[in-house]
Amino acid sequence: MKAFYCVGTHWDREWYEPFQEFRMWLVELIDGLLDLMEKEPEFRVFHLDGQTIVIEDYLRVRPERREQLLKFMHEGRIAAGPWYNLPDEWLISGESFVRNLMKGRRICRDLGVTPLNFAYTPDQFGHIAALPMIMAGFGLEAGIIWRGTQDENYPGHFVWVGPDGSRMVTTKLVDKGSYADFDFLARRPIMEAGFSDESFKEHFEPYIELVKSRTPSPVYMLLDAIDHQAPDPSMLRMVREIKKRYPKVDLKWGRLDEYAAELLKHKHLFEERTGELREPARDAKRVGQYLIVHTISSRYPIKQSNDRCSALMEKWAEPYALMQAMEGGSPILRYLDLAWEYLLKNHPHDSICGCSIDQVHRDMVYRFDQCRQIADGVVRRAVAELGKADEKEDSLRNLVVHNPLPFARKGVFEISVPFPANWPHAYVDGLGTGERLNKFLLLDAEGNRVPFQMRGIDRGLEHARLKSNGRKQAACGDTYHLAVEMELPACGYTGLKLEPTEEATRNYGSLREGPMTATNEFFTFAMNPNGTGDLWHHDSDVDYSDLFLYEDSGDAGDGWTRGPIVADKVVLGPGARVTTAVEEDHALRTVFRVEREFDLPKRMERRIWRRGEEKETLRIVDRIYVEKGAPYLRVRTTVENTCEDHRLRVLFPTLFETAESFADTPFAVVKRDVAAPEGAERWQERVNPEKAFTSFFGVQGRWGYREDADTGLAVLSPFGLHEYAIEHAHAGASTLALTLFRSTWKTVNTAGEPDGELLGSMDFEYFLLPYKGGFDAVAALRTIAEAQAGVQVHHAEAMPETTSFVELEEGHCVVTALKPAADIAGGVVRLWNPGDGETVARLRFAKALAKAERCNLDEAPQEELGLEDGNRVSVTVPARGLATLRFTW
Repeated sequence: MKAFYCVGTHWDREWYEPFQEFRMWLVELIDGLLDLMEKEPEFRVFHLDGQTIVIEDYLRVRPERREQLLKFMHEGRIAAGPWYNLPDEWLISGESFVRNLMKGRRICRDLGVTPLNFAYTPDQFGHIAALPMIMAGFGLEAGIIWRGTQDENYPGHFVWVGPDGSRMVTTKLVDKGSYADFDFLARRPIMEAGFSDESFKEHFEPYIELVKSRTPSPVYMLLDAIDHQAPDPSMLRMVREIKKRYPKVDLKWGRLDEYAAELLKHKHLFEERTGELREPARDAKRVGQYLIVHTISSRYPIKQSNDRCSALMEKWAEPYALMQAMEGGSPILRYLDLAWEYLLKNHPHDSICGCSIDQVHRDMVYRFDQCRQIADGVVRRAVAELGKADEKEDSLRNLVVHNPLPFARKGVFEISVPFPANWPHAYVDGLGTGERLNKFLLLDAEGNRVPFQMRGIDRGLEHARLKSNGRKQAACGDTYHLAVEMELPACGYTGLKLEPTEEATRNYGSLREGPMTATNEFFTFAMNPNGTGDLWHHDSDVDYSDLFLYEDSGDAGDGWTRGPIVADKVVLGPGARVTTAVEEDHALRTVFRVEREFDLPKRMERRIWRRGEEKETLRIVDRIYVEKGAPYLRVRTTVENTCEDHRLRVLFPTLFETAESFADTPFAVVKRDVAAPEGAERWQERVNPEKAFTSFFGVQGRWGYREDADTGLAVLSPFGLHEYAIEHAHAGASTLALTLFRSTWKTVNTAGEPDGELLGSMDFEYFLLPYKGGFDAVAALRTIAEAQAGVQVHHAEAMPETTSFVELEEGHCVVTALKPAADIAGGVVRLWNPGDGETVARLRFAKALAKAERCNLDEAPQEELGLEDGNRVSVTVPARGLATLRFTW
């Protein structure tokens, strides 16, 4: 047998201590490592947890030791990368994985060292199905996992197959040994026993037999890399003792990628596995290996901020910086790198998961703010230059509306329009008193009237206007908030003319069929007086009743895990007091408003683990939108949280007979069993019904007595909501449960802190999408993209010509990246095909192209692609896979 002793540390950058304290630990660790390596040449390799951010953090404090550090890195004795940092896998976008790995590998290259050629993911809270595909995109053929797998179902080595068929030879660590199985099961007890003969027989020999029993491979890893572990001279003695006592064990103190290279020689011996890895821990000996699923619903505001920053970067800042460069502008692309750096620093699982002390999550708010400010500044300068922005009063009549998405859009859009102070025509809609309204029309580029309805008016308030240089200028006046029916070009802009008229400005027409019922081309929605809603989907002839039930239950847990209370009282209903109203009602959309009040326990009595008798009123306001041409029901919710230690969910009952749900995760659409596995009630960790989704989930099946099984209901969410469950799934009843938030007090290594209770106001947005004919993931993802992107509007001296810079003309897939190349030599487009068959995507560019190439995820060219008409390029996107191309113009 050949065994690789792999030594390192698992570095949580922030967790039960804030970053600055942990960095002091890091500096002490690396200082000691450098001293030890100088003194002991036999201390051959130490790996820094697959991350490069630790190098940045160290050198910021110890620049004087840079050359010594780089010396050992060049020699291969200190290993870093391929990651920038180790991210959570469920709560970040697919593109965030790519940017993280790109940045980690680039830092290594800039230092003149080779990044670790190994997919190191030892402690993430389960693993997404697409991880092998992402790693394959960077040429990584081997990796390591721990949580989310159990020894009963997974061998020590297997080939993990990604959704597109990509393959990664995967080492599965021992359940009870974590990512330091050799440390816990052998080195530490032997060291404590003074390296006695008995200790080797008791600990090392059973350990080696266990390792051998789990795989047909003759190559093994002895991993020694626990949390914040510093190098220990006893590791040297351990290796010497093994070599002396067990000469038949070919032991090498090696790098993870050296181990991987040897292991890959035997990949033909291994079983295959597919899909996501999300099994819970089975017995009390594996408590450390908990899957930890409820991090997806803790500290909702940081999840919302992350999604908003990701969308701003991926759907606005990068596409418009690229278009600005293609049109001859000179954006400072380093700003994009800097914004991503702030965002990526919030992605480690102890950060984005919301399971750290309050100070950690307060620090995250600053980073999100920096990312948002930089990205916003990039976008403003790009749209101002491309759309020829102008802030003068005379320019307020010319509106430029930008769409950053690479497909044309038609629908009802929300825009805000400042009016010049000297607007020539106004009227009072009454005999002599009433609200004063400007008289105006909206005209498109061809002079046609554009339908709109007024949502509200800010009178005499200060607002910002975009200047030609992308800066903001304060102005004061009336701003009209409008819902406008428009057609927008793909990745470009069009113009609207604000035109005075002597005609009255009124909105006639309505989507209402009755006092509290509205209908559009796809469905009819009835708002019930008790606060529930009924939705009739025309195409499938399915009636969904009693939607918008709320469930509030106690939560005695923390940022990691929900804590159900044995003697809990679960509040379930539409509200103790409910008021329904119509907030908007015209031909473009009808908005129902529901104000709900719940009398809930103020907090949990923590000494007796029960919710207290003292009550507090929790208020919820739902705005439910029925819009012309929209196949979904849009919902915007505000919760004024006044209570502690609880979980709030909204429920959507159905009559679907189904055994599984579906959901999207980064770069994969997955199906999941609703029922728990047999015997799971006896497992140590609960098989929780709550599961993660990125932007949509749903059910599909046979409705009641019908034979067809292609009808379903999906929930789509653009920002911050990532936990769902399918409750009470049995014949004729499946309820979709969407978690809004969990409110908890306990944080790690403290007696409790306030921030996790989330007291105050929170805003949520989601869509209900009934469908027939099977779920169209591409259409759903485009709907999510539209909600995340919105539109941007500014003013110009003249009406612009309608302009489209890039368009996805053909191909049933989605664009996940449209960006400047990392080396600034051209641009990059990435396409994801979630479907089961390959598709050919054709992209049209406004500029003539000089060259187009298929490339890997690290943007290294692989194959030149032919050009069509000088400005079009086609690329095949494999089933359930990715295609990335780079181009120059």
